[in-house]
Formats: sequence, C-alpha cells, structure tokens
Amino acid sequence: MDNPMSQRQALPIGIQTFETLRSSKDDFLYIDKTGQIYEMTKLSAGYYFLSRPRRFGKSMLCSTMQALFEGKQELFEGLYIHDKWDWSEQYPVVRVDLSGIKYTSVEDLEKQLTNCLIDNCHKFQLDFGNFKKSGHGPQLSELIRTLYEKFEHKVVILIDEYDKPIQDTLSNDDDLASKSLDVLRGFYSAIKASDQYIRFCFMTGITKFTGVGLFSGANNFNDISLDKRYASVCGFTQNELDNCFGDYFDGVNMEEVKAWYNGYNYLGDRVYNPFDILIFLDKGAKFDNYWWDSGQPSFLTKMFEKGAYETYDLENLELSSQELKQFTLSNLNLPSLLWQAGYLTITEEIQEPFGGSSYVLATPNREVRMTLNMLFLISLTSVESNRLLKRNEAVRSLFKNDLKEFEASVRAMFAAIPFNNYVQNNIQKYEGYYASVMFSFMAGLGLKCRTEETNSAGRIDMVMESPTHIYVIEFKVNVAKPKDGDRGEALDQIHKKKYYEPYLNDGRKIVLIGMHFSEEKKNLDWFKAEELSRN
Repeated sequence: MDNPMSQRQALPIGIQTFETLRSSKDDFLYIDKTGQIYEMTKLSAGYYFLSRPRRFGKSMLCSTMQALFEGKQELFEGLYIHDKWDWSEQYPVVRVDLSGIKYTSVEDLEKQLTNCLIDNCHKFQLDFGNFKKSGHGPQLSELIRTLYEKFEHKVVILIDEYDKPIQDTLSNDDDLASKSLDVLRGFYSAIKASDQYIRFCFMTGITKFTGVGLFSGANNFNDISLDKRYASVCGFTQNELDNCFGDYFDGVNMEEVKAWYNGYNYLGDRVYNPFDILIFLDKGAKFDNYWWDSGQPSFLTKMFEKGAYETYDLENLELSSQELKQFTLSNLNLPSLLWQAGYLTITEEIQEPFGGSSYVLATPNREVRMTLNMLFLISLTSVESNRLLKRNEAVRSLFKNDLKEFEASVRAMFAAIPFNNYVQNNIQKYEGYYASVMFSFMAGLGLKCRTEETNSAGRIDMVMESPTHIYVIEFKVNVAKPKDGDRGEALDQIHKKKYYEPYLNDGRKIVLIGMHFSEEKKNLDWFKAEELSRN
C-alpha cells in the first residue's frame, strides 16, 4: 500500500519564487491567486499598493506577477489566468526587493538601491557604468527609458517591501527613519517621471506613510489594502484550506486551527496566516507561535515604552479610515501601526452618517493575542517572560479553580518586577497599572479575558473565563485592610453593583474575586474570593 504522505503535494516552506515552486519536480502545493492578479493586470496600465503583514506571501505575489509579464506561459498551466492572458506580449520587468538586508544606516539603503539597479542592468545585459545620471531616482528613470527603447515595450516595475528601511530604523532615537524616507522619496520619484514608459507598477510593504511624497502625484498608487476584491490575495481562506490541502487536515481540530491562526480581515473573506499554516502542518499539526517566533519588528517594544497605552484598549479600538490606513513619522499611531503589521485586525466596519467609514479593531487570533500581551507585560514590568515565576501555574490554577495557587502566582509575578521600574514615576499608585499588568499576564498565557465590561450599575474591572468557571474581578489600591471575616471593599463593590448579573444564565460556576494592591508593597495586600451562590 502506498504511503499517503507520498501522495501529498509538498509544502512550499521558504519558497518565494513562483518559477521554483511551479517548475520543481517536487510538486509543491500552490494556492491559485491568479484570478485576483488578473483583475489588477488586465488593463493597459495600473499602479497598485498593497499593505500586508510580514510573511504573508507578498514576495510570492510579486514573483508570480514577474513570471506573468515575462510570458512564462508553461508555469501557469491549470491556473485561472492561463487562458485569459495574452502570452504573445512580453514585458521587461524591473524588480526592486528591499527585504534582503538589515538597515542600520542611510549608507546601507543607498548601497542596496545601487545593488538593485546593478542587478537589473545585468539581467538585461546593460552596463550600469554607462548610466550618465547621478542619484538613484534619475538612474532608475534612465533604466526604465533604456529598457523601453531596447525592447519596444513598456516596462513593469515590482517593488517588494518598499518600507523595510523605514521599519528597521523606526526604533532609533535619531532621525534615521526620516533620512531613509528622503532617500526613498528620491528613488520612487522616478516612477512618476517615467509614466509614459510604464505598463504596470506594483508596490508592497507593511506600512503606508503619508506626508512624505511617496504616494502623491498624477499617477497616485491605488491602495488596494482594504479593497474587497483583493482581500484574500495574500493568506489562505477557509475554503482554500478545505479544498486545496488534500488530507493534511485529516484528524485535526479545525476549530482550534481557526482560533490559533485565522481572523485576518481585509473586508472580504477572513484569511489564515499562511506562514503559520505551512509550519503548523510541517510540524505534525502542533500548535505554537510560529509567526511571532519568526521575528517581530523591533519598533514595537520601543513604542510600547514610549506610549501610555492600556493593554486592554487594543481589544476594542475604533479608528477612522484615515487613522487606520495612514500615518506620518512625526505622528506614529500605535494602533494603526499594529493593524498594518498584522497584530490587530478589523472586527467591524461602521458607515458614518455623513460619509466615510470607521473600523473596530481587535487581535485576530490566539497566537497574536498571547504573544502581543506578553510583549505588553514585558514593557509594563521590565520582566522577561522566562523570569516570571509561576507563570503557567496561574492558568493551571484557574482551570482547577485553585484560588490559593492563583493568588500565589499573582504575588510571584508582581514580586518579579524590578524596583527600578517604579523610579521616576508613580505608577504603583494607580489601579489602571495593576489592571493592565494583570490583563497582560493572563491574556499572555492564553486565558480568555475582558476588561471594563459594562452593566447597568457600572464597569467590571476584569472578567476571566475557564471551561468551568467565570471569574469576576475588582481591583483596589491603597484601601483599608478588611477586618477578619469582612469581604473587603473590592468584593463588596462586586456584590453592591451586581457585576455578576450578565453571567447568571451561563452554566458555569461564577467566582467573585477582590484584589487590593498596596502602593508601598507594590504587590497584593489583600485577596479574597468566593463562589457565587445562585440559591
């Protein structure tokens, strides 16, 4: 009997070249995105910009377009676009890929741009040394015009990860990111200047900056990042998982796969993170934080340190269309940046009465929710996750409803916060600080948490859920220590305002917890829990 594994198509892990994927004897799995590509490319001219998170397939998308315009018909057999494309037309394709190096200086960027120009010259048997103009923008213009004259066809330009030099320098305290933008603006200005020679231009990146001249001019790029027609041009839909992966998902809990890796919404079909799915299957369907562990932008931690963001605000944010899609270096908006980088997604689109849209944002799935909250916790406490004592015991204790062990885990976590974290500020005085740390701690471990839940009598500080219990929590700081037998101020407030009422119809047991924190101790001063009686 044949081994079923041998009949599966190979998973294209790490492959970013369409030609390699389609021509390999290994029969790699390819999810056909050429229908959406055709929508973009079927007209005689077009300028498009697509923002998607890292490792979402942007490079493969550019490589597919390159093979299409170069007329490599044999690679597209069996795909949607094969019988719709005019294969008699072949175009010179200029490919600019800025993803290959780590940028630590303007010189790094200038060298990479020079190398990109030289590589394209070699590809078309041109001598870069013969270019008479100076400056990367004028040299790109000269390359485009020269190719147009040599091949008597308009030129296609594909720019992959246009903003990588900016991403790498955002966390710097100097103005290196601004200087990088100046260099890129000069380079990309060639596109506008060469419009008469261009058939098609496609640019990808993570972020979209405004106010820097990169996206202005007569041939403004069409931003398709939230265009429903292209919502799934990167990433895998549920339908694609169900119909294109053969038996890879046989015996796999698809609800768990969805909870871990699905949830990205670009106003069309929700998509899975493709990197996660491929690694998950390659690792024998083992759930883990594959995308996050593959590397995250260094600017995130820096921005967390600079911004006064309450962690739980990022689970129910509302931004206008302009705030969501664009920002400037002088006004970096963390929620917008988190959305563009893939750490938040759209949960609801709101049509405003006088035109325009607003969007509600939240984390897309369990992987991002856990790891983003752990990053928040590190930022709030200056404690690395591997130094948090009794870290996993906190969740295990709630699953067992062992509240003494849970209290011990919370005390250990706050005790691990270094004293220097409180120097030059008074954060230990504020209830919001302890609430933020608690939320990040528990959500970072994968527990379902909500904060600022509203009922008719007020706002519940925090609600946590296990499969068998719902925990309703109230925090207080610097309140009088209760006498023996008393509930304490926090627990009294839960009872007085009946914060538990929204959950009375839930079949799980309800546990009420009051936590008093001490500014002096910088830790728990009082902890009291009781199970709600429904008699």
